[in-house]
Amino acid sequence: MLAVVTVFMYIRYWSQTEYEIQGKILIKNTESRQGFVENNNFGKFGLVKTANSLEDEIGILTSTGVMEEVITKNTFNITYYKEGKIRDIEIYGEDVPVRILVDETSDSLAYGLQISVNFLDSETFELNTDYNDKKLYSKHDFGELITLPYGTFTIVLKNEVTDIDNLEPLYFVVGKKKDLITNFLQNLSVHPDNETGSLLNINFIAGHQKKGEDILLGLVETYIDKTIKYENELAENTIKMIDERLKLLSGEIEDVETSVADFKSENVVTDVARNADSYIQQSNEYKKQVAEYQTQIKVLDNIETSLLSRTTESTIGGSFSINNSSLTSLINNYNTTLLERNQLSQSAVTSNPVLVNLNDKLNNLRESILQNIRSVKNGYSIARQNLLSNANRYDARIARVPGMEKKLLEISRDKSTKEGLYLFLLQKREEEVLSLATPVSSTRIVSYPQAGKFPISPNKKILYLTGVLFGLLVPFSMVFVKDAWDNKVTSVEDLTTSLSVPFLGEISRSKKKGILLHNESRGTSPTTELFQLLHFNLDYLKKTEKNQTLLVTSTVKGEGKTFIASNLAVTLASLGEKVILIAFDLREPQLMADFNMDNSPGVSDFIIKKGLTSNIIIQKHPSIENLSLIGSGVVNSNIGRLMLSKRIDGLLKNLKENYDRIIIDTPPIGLVSDAFALNKFIDSTIYVVRKDVTNKEHLKTIETVYKNEKLKNTMVLLNDTKEGPSYGHDHS
Repeated sequence: MLAVVTVFMYIRYWSQTEYEIQGKILIKNTESRQGFVENNNFGKFGLVKTANSLEDEIGILTSTGVMEEVITKNTFNITYYKEGKIRDIEIYGEDVPVRILVDETSDSLAYGLQISVNFLDSETFELNTDYNDKKLYSKHDFGELITLPYGTFTIVLKNEVTDIDNLEPLYFVVGKKKDLITNFLQNLSVHPDNETGSLLNINFIAGHQKKGEDILLGLVETYIDKTIKYENELAENTIKMIDERLKLLSGEIEDVETSVADFKSENVVTDVARNADSYIQQSNEYKKQVAEYQTQIKVLDNIETSLLSRTTESTIGGSFSINNSSLTSLINNYNTTLLERNQLSQSAVTSNPVLVNLNDKLNNLRESILQNIRSVKNGYSIARQNLLSNANRYDARIARVPGMEKKLLEISRDKSTKEGLYLFLLQKREEEVLSLATPVSSTRIVSYPQAGKFPISPNKKILYLTGVLFGLLVPFSMVFVKDAWDNKVTSVEDLTTSLSVPFLGEISRSKKKGILLHNESRGTSPTTELFQLLHFNLDYLKKTEKNQTLLVTSTVKGEGKTFIASNLAVTLASLGEKVILIAFDLREPQLMADFNMDNSPGVSDFIIKKGLTSNIIIQKHPSIENLSLIGSGVVNSNIGRLMLSKRIDGLLKNLKENYDRIIIDTPPIGLVSDAFALNKFIDSTIYVVRKDVTNKEHLKTIETVYKNEKLKNTMVLLNDTKEGPSYGHDHS
């Protein structure tokens, strides 16, 4: 519940709501779809609007220049807020009753400063802010040019605002355009709708739905305006260039036509050599062949020079351009043999017979190639001279063609070229005029920007689900960690589920330490009553008729065995039984100190001193009737030998004859084994376990003692538990 409430409070008061605004535009003039201009190869002349790639258009849309123009045109760098109880709320559009103009060229303009506007009446307002650790207040009229230490402003009340009395105060913040551009571009994403088309999806993340829609719409409109402006400028420049060229071509064509008329009037052109064109064609063909032979000769010269001046063996190039098949075959054979020789030389010595044979073969092939080159070159030279002679003969025939006809042909050719170019430019000019007369952008808005109905952040479902999971995980983890680290016995269930040992009962924590007396005037405590209940449980769980001798022990020191033995003895004595309490903890005796009685003479004195009788070591309690005690005596270093003394047998037999109940306080069995030596003398064992002290691992020791019957009739007792509800007791 706490986690869910925390999520609710976070969503309600702290989280920043964000909406996704989506739009879609079509870029028609892209590489993916060629237009008429490209299909007619006009783009090659640089006179038309060529297609742009979709990636370039995305780059323009997401450029800082376009975004800066959007921010400047719509003053998106000024943000308006209303103060809230928990957090301030951004207002926009119709919710803002004023228009604020900021002189951004002012050096004193303070960016990020909260400037509050309090409306006084329909003509005046008050500005206040904290600037340089000072509170500044000033009163102004709407439309007034305001010059203050933190900037220059003009605030105008919107015409649609009529009820000035109900206007709530607001404050505005002027942001840096560079920061806003970076922030807006980070929240902007443009990507193709599909792989083959020219549709672009434009997404924008904003904290205000209407403002986000206006930002995205302004971005698209600015992009379209820039596109139209660029295309129109290109068309105007193209028309201007074409007009200049047409004017020049018109004069050149007129001059050519005048030259033709003058030439024909001055020279009578009636007969032209019929074979002139054939002569020209044949002469050109011979010259072409001469050039080819000349090329072949140069190639052969290069190969010959390479063979004669070769110092490092390498393959012969250029064989692919030689028209002589036998020479080409020799060169290819030479190159193949050379490659084979080079490969073998990497792994064989120079005296290798195969390598020697390959070297001889290469030398022979080199001589053969040189001989063939000289022979072929000689043949090419003769053929070239013959062809050149034929070409000269035809040139002489051409020279006989009247020079006038040649001049006329040149003039006609120049005229035809200029007329073709003139017609092409006229057609292009008409295209540009038409495109300029209809200023429609190649970009079309397919889907206007629209904000989503629900915010994308914070995601309430995910947050609430996270809260629920967190709210479940934390307590379960705490419980798991607590259980994993808590290795102490904490409840009765820890004993009953882990042990097969009979459960004797529990003793609650008492506010009083030491011995609990029963003759107090203020009544019996709940802990005392639990000791009385312990008496009944002992009779219920007894395995012998009298259950006379009770041994009280524990696993480690500090579990309260002495406390249990002492108060059990007091309880039984108060119920009319004749009880004797023996301090058999001969190592660290504490029992007699709790009763403020002497510890000696005691058990160790009785064992060591043969003439000492049991009556001497028995001490009757001065105030508790029916209760006697035996101290541990003088501390001895050889405790183990004392516990095996036959004097103990005689002592306990004597006590059994004179007392109804014998309670023995022994040292912890987890530290020493003294208690096991008394097993043959006892009827039952009270094994004390203390809450939050006894380690759960010690329960294995108790189970082992019980199953192996190391101590007779073992019963487990839980000490120091929480005091439960009581009836009729005074707990003050």
